[in-house]
Amino acid sequence: MKVIIAPGNGCTNILRSNWYGQLHSDLKASGIESICETFPDPNEAKRSIWLPHIESLGANEETILVGHSSGAQAALRYAESHKLKAVILVAATYTDLGDAGERASGYYPDADGKNEYKFSEMRANCGIWHQFHSDDDPFIPLAEAEQIRHGLGLNDDEYHMLPGRSHFFEPFSELLETIKSIT
Repeated sequence: MKVIIAPGNGCTNILRSNWYGQLHSDLKASGIESICETFPDPNEAKRSIWLPHIESLGANEETILVGHSSGAQAALRYAESHKLKAVILVAATYTDLGDAGERASGYYPDADGKNEYKFSEMRANCGIWHQFHSDDDPFIPLAEAEQIRHGLGLNDDEYHMLPGRSHFFEPFSELLETIKSIT
């Protein structure tokens, strides 16, 4: 079993960004294989580049895919067509929030009804899901996270609303504990 960490966009050195490097170190110290490397196209995080990259990292039915922000969108879309052990979403959004750059990444449903999320395929390809969100995320309103939760059909044990965590820029023990509970 291994963990792949898919970062948010803008992370040109993933090991030094947000909580990724700390989680990677904590996983290795716990004897859990972890892949934490900078993704190609780090600023635009295009679906057409990130999904093949996740596949090139060897993601499979024994992989826990942890995605933060844009990485959460990549994890959702990857799970539409690939089997995974588990997916953990951190600060996931449902829409592009009206941002042209986010829209260009290719993850989000279009206004004309194209590119809809395939939640039933996601659930069929991955049996274990967890989602973390904060009530004070300055970028992603709580209602956006709730749409993802509803689409995936997550219960209270799978959906973790942690007050006062902003956009999860800092390490948080609940993530490591969740990963360990899966392994």
